[in-house]
Amino acid sequence: MGGIALYGAIDSLWALPFIALFVGSRQHALALLGHDATHRSALPSRRWNDFWGELLAAWPLFVIIDHGYRPWHFQHHRWLGTESDPELGYRKLRPYTLPVTRRKIALWFGLDMIGLGIPDLIRFQHAVFPDRPWRHWGPVVWYAVFASLTIWLDCFWVFGVWTWSLLTGFWAIFRFRTWYEHVGLEQAGEEGTHRFSANPVVRFLFFPHNTHCHYEHHRWPSVPYYNLPALRELVEERPVLTTREVFVRFELCDGHIGQAQLRVG
Repeated sequence: MGGIALYGAIDSLWALPFIALFVGSRQHALALLGHDATHRSALPSRRWNDFWGELLAAWPLFVIIDHGYRPWHFQHHRWLGTESDPELGYRKLRPYTLPVTRRKIALWFGLDMIGLGIPDLIRFQHAVFPDRPWRHWGPVVWYAVFASLTIWLDCFWVFGVWTWSLLTGFWAIFRFRTWYEHVGLEQAGEEGTHRFSANPVVRFLFFPHNTHCHYEHHRWPSVPYYNLPALRELVEERPVLTTREVFVRFELCDGHIGQAQLRVG
């Protein structure tokens, strides 16, 4: 909420894109805590894991874990890199087709930041939404209470900044992270996952909560995010690339990146 408070202090629309990017990065970090709750690794109790995971992490982003994102995401883990992988539904879209150039990344990031990525966000939300109508009430009630409180406290602009950040900054960062997870790799299973490192600033903005250890997450999906760096030390057969090295492969490749290419330094 610090970014929203900063916008209130500045009180200028010129600051909104920067605030939306910052708030969106924190919403993205919240989503990754919800991701741990999806794997039932946020809290020891499954009951409280789901309750608090949805109330504090998923519903604020209009996502439903149980009967929604969880089965979709577990299918992704089970069928990673195959035709049954549900992520391929949006990874086959134009933004993710190779080559992914600097111009392409800048273009889509800019479009997302002005709201033109909202149709893609809605498409993703629709894919992970549960088919049980009663489950929809969680985020609906959460947003109704949030909006009502801001109206009652005469600060409805807080609701506006949160929502706009979710529709723009959050989705721009979500898309950026998606490029670095599996795009371009043709292998099935965890070998179809990029293995890379990132500097602290890049981690804060784009890969919070050790999400740069995505390869390790796919090898040990039930391990909480804070233990993934230790597991990284156990795996030596796959090189750890920099974000720039992964990007160079995106830019130079006009097809899928094979395992042999991954091993080239």
